[in-house]
Amino acid sequence: MVQRPDLHTDDLEIRDRILHGDRAAAELLFERHVETLYEFVYFRAGSDVASAEDVVQDTLLVAIDRLADFDGRSSLHTWLCGIAKNKLRQLRRKRRPVPLDDLLVESDGEIEAILSRVEREPLPEAVLEAKETEELVGATLSSLPPGYRAALVAKYVDGRSVPDMASESGKAVKAVESTLFRARRAFGRIFTLLAKGQGGPT
Repeated sequence: MVQRPDLHTDDLEIRDRILHGDRAAAELLFERHVETLYEFVYFRAGSDVASAEDVVQDTLLVAIDRLADFDGRSSLHTWLCGIAKNKLRQLRRKRRPVPLDDLLVESDGEIEAILSRVEREPLPEAVLEAKETEELVGATLSSLPPGYRAALVAKYVDGRSVPDMASESGKAVKAVESTLFRARRAFGRIFTLLAKGQGGPT
């Protein structure tokens, strides 16, 4: 998906502030990204808490060290996930992987392709409320951009209405509906990809 040049202006401002020694900006980066980064890493590290925490810590250390390389062509979240993937590859070389993290790593290219096409692809059958394992649902959610994940959790886990979500976020109802539509579509396609990979229902 082609990004607008100004799409990640805030990320670039945080980068510049950190590079100029602003500790508050470094704390802001941590607060904004550590939770979603951990979710992204957790299932790819075999659902191992200690390994996931180590990968996240190493990722953030590398990110701070290489922050000047971040050019804003992607979001900071995407850039951080890219560093995390390299750390996960190093982790996988040190131990025998379990099936789900194997599948996630092998499917990352397809997941990225799904997310890049999500605004053009037709909506698949909804799977958010299917009686599947928490692990597979969690792995799918961890693969989504933070905005999509937050919208799905608010709607289907917290049970919030679309008007309430719009009011809380300061967005129009139509904008929230559009985000939910794209988020459900991305979730459905990624869930189906992972379920097929585990030999589950198609």
